[in-house]
Amino acid sequence: MKKVPINLQDDDLSRYLSKMGLVRVSQGKVRDTWSLEKLLGHNDYLLVVATDRISIFDYVLNALIPKKGEVLTALTHFWLNMLSGFENHLIPSELESGYNFAYDLAEDFLFDLPVERCLVVKNLTGKMYPAEMIFRAHVGGSVYPEYQKTGIVAGQQLPIGLPKWSKLEEPIFTPSTKEEFGNDINKDVDYFYGVMNSLGLKAEAEEVVLMLKEIYGIVYKYAEDRGILILDSKFEVAGKILADEILTPDSSRFTIIEDWEKSMEEGRDPSFYDKQPIRDWGATVPTPFSDGKGGLITGLNKLKSESPEYLDYIEFAQKVEVPETVISAASKRYLAIFEMITGKTLEYYQVEEMGASLK
Repeated sequence: MKKVPINLQDDDLSRYLSKMGLVRVSQGKVRDTWSLEKLLGHNDYLLVVATDRISIFDYVLNALIPKKGEVLTALTHFWLNMLSGFENHLIPSELESGYNFAYDLAEDFLFDLPVERCLVVKNLTGKMYPAEMIFRAHVGGSVYPEYQKTGIVAGQQLPIGLPKWSKLEEPIFTPSTKEEFGNDINKDVDYFYGVMNSLGLKAEAEEVVLMLKEIYGIVYKYAEDRGILILDSKFEVAGKILADEILTPDSSRFTIIEDWEKSMEEGRDPSFYDKQPIRDWGATVPTPFSDGKGGLITGLNKLKSESPEYLDYIEFAQKVEVPETVISAASKRYLAIFEMITGKTLEYYQVEEMGASLK
């Protein structure tokens, strides 16, 4: 299937990095990854740039959420430094303790590099697990419809009749596939271990799941002590190495304890501190596509990736104009959750903990 190009968040930055000898090796929904081989003389490190691009229901929109990429970068840096007892993919600075090697690049080579949205990481190409490692302390989200029917989540029997977003007795592991196109697909735990067994990695995978469950328990308690619940969270790993983003609004579902308690009483979803305002808006967007019943589909969430019109859906989604009020609401939530988690403003953390100059 041909992939529709993703809009660049910053053409000037891309041109600058290309001019300085870097080659972009991949472009995701939010992040661009650049090889540093021509600059450093080896291919052990990669430069990851987090943009302000936004995707909902697996569609990249023609809109930017101010500060989003910076929040994702700073939160990933914060959590991985806090979880220093577990190996991760960040390359530390050789110039300033606690900083990332992106600071060194900006000091010595790439003088215009925006450190606030960049991380230098280990090149783990070919080593990443072929699954999203999702852990849930509350039952909700994409697994809830199946739970309502069977009481089973990822092959694991749960107590019957739990209201949506109920806290579980202990977190559960619910893996999903990594799909290049369309939504990731939820899988049973046995399926995951079967795949890892075929790769000769079942024993390691069992240890990794226990490790991630321990990590999730640590960060859940940390957030809970600050009035926040991490309802669920996605991790990516290369063996026992934590990789990709971690515990950000794009990889985890955050809410406030007080609102969660009210939502459980009122039978509604709590407010999520992520791109939920854009999801809510996206579910109301009228489309020109037939619903097969004489009407037109309403909502980007109803444009399914398995449809033969999927490429047309992508093109349509990338042309829809997102209201400024919706963008502003999402941006405020990203900034708010960062401050609640770290106890610091984004700008303070970027300057003091990452060495960003904020030009």
